[in-house]
Amino acid sequence: MTPQRDDIELRQTMSDLKEWLGGKESLSHMAINSHVTRQALWKRFHHVMDVAATEPKLPDYIKTKILIVDGTYIHGRILCALIAVDETDKIYWKYVSHESQASWCQFLSSFLEPEIIIMDGQKGLFAATRTLWPKVPVQRCQFHLVAFAIQYIGRNPKEQIGKDLINIIYKLKDAKTAIDRDTWILSYRAWERKYELFLSAKDNNKQYIRPRLRGARLIIRRAIPYLFTFLDHPGAPNTTNLVEGWINGAIAEAVRLHRGVRIKEKKALATIILSDLKRPKIERTITERLKYADRIRRARKFGKKKSRHNIVQPDLVNTMKLF
Repeated sequence: MTPQRDDIELRQTMSDLKEWLGGKESLSHMAINSHVTRQALWKRFHHVMDVAATEPKLPDYIKTKILIVDGTYIHGRILCALIAVDETDKIYWKYVSHESQASWCQFLSSFLEPEIIIMDGQKGLFAATRTLWPKVPVQRCQFHLVAFAIQYIGRNPKEQIGKDLINIIYKLKDAKTAIDRDTWILSYRAWERKYELFLSAKDNNKQYIRPRLRGARLIIRRAIPYLFTFLDHPGAPNTTNLVEGWINGAIAEAVRLHRGVRIKEKKALATIILSDLKRPKIERTITERLKYADRIRRARKFGKKKSRHNIVQPDLVNTMKLF
């Protein structure tokens, strides 16, 4: 008799599970390709789901220079992944029930003090970093600040005070130098002085007339000391878009493709995505890619004009001979 190799069977089942959760095929379609029933394939996957959902143990005293941190909810508000990415694009994560100061402290305690940390405006995360590393410079995500301000005042405010503020906020992305930083802060301070009476106005019930604008002002005031920290640390980003667009986007897309699975399957799905995710290499810089795209666009535009003006005219002499 041939002895049964449980290790080979487990390895093959894990490979099939990764192919299903990491791909776009449904379980039924994959069962047809494997020549088994859907129930039999699901039974095989169910036995190894706990193994696939196990998060790797974080090493002690992880040393990083630049640390980008963010949290993403995978299943409602009961399963959250705390994610950190260093300057080499290495991903670290930990599953918790929700974001809080205690959960962030437990996760970040495995890291040594970095040179700079980039985060969004989550209160528990900010409190945890100030508790663990009170002297580490913090860079607030500029994209999140713009998004928070838009939630308060909207993209197209009706009053002039809101229009002026939204124009100032949109110019934040262009502040890439120390001079741009000072110019932006001065323009925002000028907006506060100009509309101070409007923001302090109250109605007959002694309630503020523009509470949402006051809320946006409070968010910007608190964020200003941490908006331009990246200028003192070359190579550090000014947003958490690396985590939001690369990692969180991949997890959200995988959950959308496999919508309807339970919490255990979603945890295994996120573990597979986080374990195998690799950042694509960029051959050209952003400036080079923009120049290349502009060159291609001009070439296509010139080709259309040339084809329109160089229409082949019929030979009238030969055409008249036919008649």
